[in-house]
Amino acid sequence: MEVTAVTTAYVYVGVKGSRNLDTGIRKSVWGWKPDVIVGTDYHPVLQSLKEGDRLCLGHLGLGRIQASEAQSRTVPTLVVARLTGGLYQDAEKVWDDEDGKTSYPYRVPLEIEETRYDVTSDDIGPEGIEALRMSAIRNGTPELPGSRESVMERVLEEVLEEYGGEPLDEEDPEDSANLDLPSALDVPSYTLARREQKIVRARKLDGRTEVPCDLCQLLLPKRLVHTAHIKRRSRSLHHERRDLNNVMFACVLGCDSLFEHGYVYVASDGSIRPSDAVRASADLSTAVGRVGTRCLAYSDASAPYFAWHRENIANVKGR
Repeated sequence: MEVTAVTTAYVYVGVKGSRNLDTGIRKSVWGWKPDVIVGTDYHPVLQSLKEGDRLCLGHLGLGRIQASEAQSRTVPTLVVARLTGGLYQDAEKVWDDEDGKTSYPYRVPLEIEETRYDVTSDDIGPEGIEALRMSAIRNGTPELPGSRESVMERVLEEVLEEYGGEPLDEEDPEDSANLDLPSALDVPSYTLARREQKIVRARKLDGRTEVPCDLCQLLLPKRLVHTAHIKRRSRSLHHERRDLNNVMFACVLGCDSLFEHGYVYVASDGSIRPSDAVRASADLSTAVGRVGTRCLAYSDASAPYFAWHRENIANVKGR
């Protein structure tokens, strides 16, 4: 028996589309204006959708914001619909705001499967949130989600730009020539740029293009691995920020965030353990389960930094 793959497309509905969303749900249809579809890349996307595919209509919560900010947002309502047919054109009025100037003739028939509330990236993945964000930016276009890795790379690039940095896999030749840290680590920019970050990373990489994550131990391209401070940089003293024993490799596939927010910690024997906060969520336990059992960055020299993280971020005392 042949199994047909199901495609899921995302559409963002803003404040002005609230009444149209109610109408679309009631009449089991969704539509787009000609200028959003005709002559654009989205016509082929709609033409590719078929009966049985999914259309997720996200209502509010995002808008024209950066990818990094969107990942921390909550979408109040997500209507999940199954298509009962493919794309068709119809000029019959469906929505109240359709008149001589406004119409939504490019339509898909649908059947509402469920309505979910307070949806985050934990529920639909970073790629789902990013698809809704792009749909918001492009006036409600149908968006197919990209890969999780590409989304997290975009988030990483935005964070680096915010701090006046550059992509971490593009070392400046001048930095490679002189890896001595400057005496002043913060320099004026639109924000305080982390001047030592590229140099510390270059010293830690030591010319390698692939490095193992110190938590899950996967060997990954360097662009997928953060050089993360063990003791938070904002709480570190000047010399601690420059100490290579206070940095480790943590991948963007989940390990960096799990450690950063204290869902995992490194015990005094170098083992990696889940914090008490993980017990409340089966899905979070599954995510933590892919992390390794021992931290590659643990040593006598790094132990005090892991102890700080354990006590102050993971809220674990005496372990």
